[in-house]
Amino acid sequence: MGQNTKLRVHPWRLIWRFLIVLLVIYVVAFGVFFTTFFNVDWVNWHVEPAVWDFRQPLIIAGIFVVGVAMFIPALTSSYYIVDKHSFIVKKYGRETEFEYSNIEFIDIEMSEKKKMVIFYSKTARMRYLLGDKDGILLETLIKKCPETMSREEFRRRHPEEKY
Repeated sequence: MGQNTKLRVHPWRLIWRFLIVLLVIYVVAFGVFFTTFFNVDWVNWHVEPAVWDFRQPLIIAGIFVVGVAMFIPALTSSYYIVDKHSFIVKKYGRETEFEYSNIEFIDIEMSEKKKMVIFYSKTARMRYLLGDKDGILLETLIKKCPETMSREEFRRRHPEEKY
């Protein structure tokens, strides 16, 4: 692995997260457009299925197109850049840099179990990162973080953290 290695986020992990978000968007949109999908008599509290015209398929197609339009940039703009002294997380055009020396604890067990990278910075702030396809980011963190502590020591120093 050379200088400034670019690692892509595992695509299936990103797809599952995105599908969950898209499902929430569909539920909210259905709630907003409820009266479009059903004939509602608010006086007698009676609900009948609406006769479908052009509006209902147009709403469904519009939400689908917006979902795909949001997913493509998410897939292409999410990656990690591993450097000699730090790594950079690029998401949606934003960059967040983490220096290896500021990582206090890496939860290797949960990271491997969940196929993610879970670590705490020196301020005891937990970070979850979607794993890359080959697990290179986790291996790199394990090798290059000089001051990581054991689980017991981390719990003793930060009892307020929900671990």
